[in-house]
Amino acid sequence: MALLKDLIEIPERVHQGDFVLKLSEGVTHADQTLRDYVVTPELGAAFKNALGFIQQAVQTGGSKAAYLHGSFGSGKSHFMAVLNLLLSGNTQARSTPELADVVARNGWTTGRKFLLVPYHMVGSRDMESAVLGQYAEFVRKLHPTAPVPGFYLAEGLFKDARELRARMGDESFFAKLNEGAQQQGGGGGWGSFDSGWDAASFEAAMLEAPNGEERSRLVGDLIGQFFSAYRTLAGSGESFVSLDDGLSIMSRHAKALGYDAVILFLDELVLWLASHAADVNFVSREGTKLVKLVEATNADRPIPLVSFVARQRDLRDLVGENLAGSVQVQFSDVLKHWEARFHRITLEDRNLPAIAEKRVLRPVDEAARQTLQTTFDDVMKMRKDVLDTLLTTTADRDMFRKVYPFSPALVQTLIAVSAALQRERTALKLMLQLLVDRRADLELGQLIPVGDLYDAIAEGDEPFSEGMRLHFENAKRLYNQRLLPM
Repeated sequence: MALLKDLIEIPERVHQGDFVLKLSEGVTHADQTLRDYVVTPELGAAFKNALGFIQQAVQTGGSKAAYLHGSFGSGKSHFMAVLNLLLSGNTQARSTPELADVVARNGWTTGRKFLLVPYHMVGSRDMESAVLGQYAEFVRKLHPTAPVPGFYLAEGLFKDARELRARMGDESFFAKLNEGAQQQGGGGGWGSFDSGWDAASFEAAMLEAPNGEERSRLVGDLIGQFFSAYRTLAGSGESFVSLDDGLSIMSRHAKALGYDAVILFLDELVLWLASHAADVNFVSREGTKLVKLVEATNADRPIPLVSFVARQRDLRDLVGENLAGSVQVQFSDVLKHWEARFHRITLEDRNLPAIAEKRVLRPVDEAARQTLQTTFDDVMKMRKDVLDTLLTTTADRDMFRKVYPFSPALVQTLIAVSAALQRERTALKLMLQLLVDRRADLELGQLIPVGDLYDAIAEGDEPFSEGMRLHFENAKRLYNQRLLPM
């Protein structure tokens, strides 16, 4: 009997980055992103939803935010990358046949200029440094000559320094500013820079990127000689204004650059919060800042900010296991208050069979496709009760055909399980892992049992959270102590 690897492209091993897309890389490598993307009818409707949502924000001038909801592997990062390409006018994206209707319905985007900012939230210190800091870095690369946005408290320090310089005059101002280096005898650790400040070096330092060497030195000298009240700014990193004020500054800054709206693609934001789930204060403090994306105390936003927040978990699920009952109810009430202000776009799990058919189960040629078709018809001749079990209550023969040699029962289990795992373990990646594990012996006509998932998941995988880790340990104990002996 022929092996399945002769008919379907099955690699010899699974690589770390398979089926996991970083948003910034997806936008940069547009050709590959679009080549790998499978647009189902459900995803086409999701794109219409997203573009209509942006249109409403642009036409009303009001900031809006939406959750992009779906389990790990549902394609949230891929969706945001393709949406980014559509809004930026990428020709290949706009000529995708499955998106023709979406493009035709959104002629309003023609002539409008969107600042599309991709984010990678994991590892960020807080919302301000993530949302404001990454915007500043992105715009600096896109518009190298644009002024630094006033997110940094150091910008206020520089404003005060300019005013003080005007009052004192250059001679007195720089004489005082340079006293610090003179008192240290030129041994301040700055080498040749300890010769002191003049008008040219002063202005140049203020134009450097935040945390630049000369900018940091100027901040330290200004604080030491003039502005001791700014002492909290000294150190390895600059402090930011509040998120509320920062978003207002962002809107004004982008408008000055000629944009009609700012689109923030906040990839992995909820995953970032989840990584701090054990710290209830952190999740409460940073999570509730999300409302600032929509509701502003500082309402000075001349162009709208439209935010897409990738989400695979409700925040209440993330911290529920760490909260006492009364506190859990209180936290839940807070979230309900502002979550109602977020639009929701759901990427359905039912897209998985169509995506798996094209990305994981691709036949090597047309002859292989015909052979698989004939074999599947033979597989369907199994007993009715067995077939009904494998189909589950939601699938049909057409779906079974798309995912063969997997069964709908395995796919449904996979969707449920992958939602509990880390980002690297998507449903598509686990399917590929099962094929790789059986590459040497899986024959045409055989099915991959649902139970094979256990070994693929149990070996060296990391659960989504500490609470989920407990479930994993219980499952392993049940399998090893009760089921395996039987």
